[in-house]
Amino acid sequence: MSGSNDGHPLEQGGTYDVTALRLNDDGDGVATVNGMTVFIPFLLPGERGRIRVTERQRRFARAVLVERSNASPDRQDAPCPVFGECGGCQVQHLTYEAQLSWKTNRIKRLASQLGLDSDAVVRDIIASPKDFRYRNQVQMPVRYDAKKQEVRMGFYGFASHQMIETDSCHLQSEAMQDTLNRARDFLSQAGAETASLVHHVIVRESQTTGDQLVVFAVTQSGGRLRHALSAFQAPRVTSVCLTVQPKAVGPVWGRKLETLYGPGTLTESIAGMSFAISPRSFLQIQTPVAQAMYETVLAYADLTQDDAVLDAYCGIGTLTMLLAKHAGQAIGVEEVEASVEDARLNQAQLGVDNAEFVAGRVETWLPSWVQEGGHADVVVFDPPRKGIDPAAIAAVLEANPRRVVYASCNPATLQRDLKLLIAGGYRVEAMQPFDMFPQTAHVECCTSLVRGE
Repeated sequence: MSGSNDGHPLEQGGTYDVTALRLNDDGDGVATVNGMTVFIPFLLPGERGRIRVTERQRRFARAVLVERSNASPDRQDAPCPVFGECGGCQVQHLTYEAQLSWKTNRIKRLASQLGLDSDAVVRDIIASPKDFRYRNQVQMPVRYDAKKQEVRMGFYGFASHQMIETDSCHLQSEAMQDTLNRARDFLSQAGAETASLVHHVIVRESQTTGDQLVVFAVTQSGGRLRHALSAFQAPRVTSVCLTVQPKAVGPVWGRKLETLYGPGTLTESIAGMSFAISPRSFLQIQTPVAQAMYETVLAYADLTQDDAVLDAYCGIGTLTMLLAKHAGQAIGVEEVEASVEDARLNQAQLGVDNAEFVAGRVETWLPSWVQEGGHADVVVFDPPRKGIDPAAIAAVLEANPRRVVYASCNPATLQRDLKLLIAGGYRVEAMQPFDMFPQTAHVECCTSLVRGE
């Protein structure tokens, strides 16, 4: 089928035969039609298929796969029955070996775009020991069906709030799935008065002890609801909590958290140190890869007992306290108050007396600290997906530490931030990718930078 007569090379709704050339950063197949780039989910490089254009922009188009005529040797059968509908996974149809190669090449391409010798600086990716059943937390949307008088459970579709019903997720443990299924049945039996107020069930699981913590996210609360939810039990559940978020769609967590029973925390061991984890505390989604990442950060930091080290975006202070064991002083900075409280509690329990934790936004606290004469020999960044605020980068460049270590969960913002650090006089020594999230497009990367001579 030819393009429309408006001068655009593709017709909206038109069908075309294509061959995928590569995967883009989101895991979509990339093809060209009449000189225009087209993105097609679930079509692998070398595969041919008939596509239908669903969206066209000035420089690219998006399409859906209508029919595939051959199979790549890298294709595998996705075990999840709702893969392709649920928005959680992007590449279950790609063998794990091919996933690792694709993610490594993504970091190598990033390095090349920064003018680096990618073969020299990018290390082989560190794989996940499990390519399925690796997550330690899940947030499951639930909805009460008044007509059927039962609770429906599932995940949202890609870029939507349409629930894709499922009673299984192959990224979480079978024990977590069992707890979710029990929660669904429990709410159905509790009836409309209770079930209609619950919009998410959150399960966290310790990969050290196997204990679980459950949080019910509700639109409103009251004594009767708290009493009803406190009756929930499952074999591995040691705590049940409640958070009030009036909006059923959007942010899951409310401002406050109430523990209905149990200690309200889990215990996780990382690098020989035991940490208390509260429901809202940030922790990497799986312990084995997190431990490998922390070991890499320690190696890249190359600390001495005379060094002061700053850990920006420190979460519950896991990495801060590991760094403190190798330094003279460690400072952790974190915006989320609950995480700082956990960090201080863990610090006291572990007896780490050379660490300090500050509750504050890195982009405001760090420039002020530098202006007041604060100094660190090594700065470690482990920011959220949005990356490092330019004000924080400017402050680090002014402080001029010997080394900067950047643990990133988003290659796009990593590339942006490394460009500023390189322009500010730092040299990239090494880039170590990690696969924290198999079956998805996410890739972590730890970068070692040293001050230029």
